[in-house]
Amino acid sequence: MVGGSVGLARRRRQVVILLFEGFSLIHMGRLAETFSLANRLRHPDNALHNYYDLRLVSASGGAIRSSSGVLIWTDAVDSHYAKDVHALFALGAANVPVESDERLLSWLRHTHPHAQVVQGIGGAYGVLELAGLESKDVAVTDTTGGAMTTGALSATRTAGIDADAGAALTSALSVVKRDCGYETASQVAHDLLPVTPKQFTHSVFNSREARASDLIRTSAHQLRVSSENRVSIADAAQAVAMSERNFLRRFKQEIGVTPTEFVLRVRLEKACHMLVDTDLPADKIARRTGLGSGDRLAKLFRQHLSMSPTEYRTLERNRLAENGLAEPGVIKRARRPVS
Repeated sequence: MVGGSVGLARRRRQVVILLFEGFSLIHMGRLAETFSLANRLRHPDNALHNYYDLRLVSASGGAIRSSSGVLIWTDAVDSHYAKDVHALFALGAANVPVESDERLLSWLRHTHPHAQVVQGIGGAYGVLELAGLESKDVAVTDTTGGAMTTGALSATRTAGIDADAGAALTSALSVVKRDCGYETASQVAHDLLPVTPKQFTHSVFNSREARASDLIRTSAHQLRVSSENRVSIADAAQAVAMSERNFLRRFKQEIGVTPTEFVLRVRLEKACHMLVDTDLPADKIARRTGLGSGDRLAKLFRQHLSMSPTEYRTLERNRLAENGLAEPGVIKRARRPVS
């Protein structure tokens, strides 16, 4: 069993998304969802065995704030072997240069020769220049059906994504096409464009789940799908045949947070979806996501996102419209009046 697990890990292709302060959550989400969709299409009946291993990293690790104020937890970039990186995407704030970090630059120089794709978005493109490196890409015509990714790039540009992000997404689709075949890549492009927050946010927050052991990954999945209900740590531990103490230790070690913290993040994630996708009041959203009351939801949003639920709803809907992902009227029609 151990040998089989090691063999599986070796076959996974490591996709690294390097984040800098002020990065676009939408751009990151599109890249993450590209490889998440490829995983699901490649193993539709076994979500526990991923072909791509998504890693979110930053220069020193820890929480990195997106342009919309959402904090994303990352690993330190030098915690990953450079030679294992299959594709690297660096995301930074638009028109904001990235500060020089010699340790990061050294890691990039060691990673560049091994990665099939290296792309920078926004200010993060400058970090490649600081390291004396250029972008790398998979040849668009390296397999039959090369026009697919060119069409995808055109679609992203008409959707209002800037040139850097469009090129990075095209590179991601090219990687999927070469690794998994034209049909899989075409289906990914079809499912991905146009993209909405509901389609990509899950993949953004589950990169550590993808690397966890089967038991902990199964537990995380069960906690996620039942997060609206009362969570019992004892029941969760029993479901994977562990003592409560061992379960808590393993979960924190592999996922990075306690089961209780994990469920809270999932509930907040679902609340974010519902704020953007529906016109439900905050109090009803809080009850439906397991957060109790509108007052508690507001307190948690202030604590974790530094804004109120109403401010988040307005900001994200405006951001979608400004990025061309949907016209305001389209966004309004897309909201489901859930009763």
